[in-house]
Amino acid sequence: MGEHGEPPTLRQIAGGVGLSSPSSVLYQLSRLEEQGAVRRGGTRHRSWITC
Repeated sequence: MGEHGEPPTLRQIAGGVGLSSPSSVLYQLSRLEEQGAVRRGGTRHRSWITC
């Protein structure tokens, strides 16, 4: 979570892991979701939960 209890944005994740595009992060998160490693969290659009 971010400094204020908010999950990081795709852009923040991209910068943190060295990817050039937020869409790359979304692609990777979607692949992890397909594999059952993460899932979209509750009512928050930006949140993902590890399984």
